[in-house]
Amino acid sequence: MKKISLCLVSFLLLTGCAKPNIHDSNAQIKVDVDGDKYVIPLNHIVRPDTGSYESFETDMGLGYFFWPNGRGLNNNDKDPNVLEHEDDIIRFNWTAIGSGIIGNDMPTRVEIIKESNHRDITQDKFNLEAYVDNNDDSILSYIGHVYPDSPTTFRCWIAENEDQNSLCQMEYLHPVYNNNILIHFDAKNLSNWQAINEMAIDYMEQWHQD
Repeated sequence: MKKISLCLVSFLLLTGCAKPNIHDSNAQIKVDVDGDKYVIPLNHIVRPDTGSYESFETDMGLGYFFWPNGRGLNNNDKDPNVLEHEDDIIRFNWTAIGSGIIGNDMPTRVEIIKESNHRDITQDKFNLEAYVDNNDDSILSYIGHVYPDSPTTFRCWIAENEDQNSLCQMEYLHPVYNNNILIHFDAKNLSNWQAINEMAIDYMEQWHQD
């Protein structure tokens, strides 16, 4: 019994520590997002030298692309999966189609932003209403509509010095697919938020398997 237990432990260690075996930048990875099927190019998930499993399951899809050309990652890029940041890289996450929003619904989130921050009309931009954090003026929230009936929230962390990056997270419930969309990008690209969203959704649609 002891030998069997040791063998089982050894097997679990080996499988648990197994390294991703796909490193071809042209590889297509099968991704199951809570039963929703996608085929995603390896270089839109990781830098090719990082590698991936041929297929895997997850509760939230993940994709990377560069703005504005839309390319995936190459081995000369910084590695976003270890929090290295490129100014023009876009990260987007999505839940399974039909899964709804995670946590509070969007109207509730909008009200929370309005109640817990103060309105600053001088910082309105790009068809977005600005709200400044009551305790930290380096955190800005914005409210807008990516689609007519889809309230969208933004949270931006403004860098305190030029050695840091100012980052924004955009979130909303897609009105057609009824899934949670989160898009992360450098604040310098905030003016392009609508076009960035369009590219992200185009990729999600391309990768989805009917």
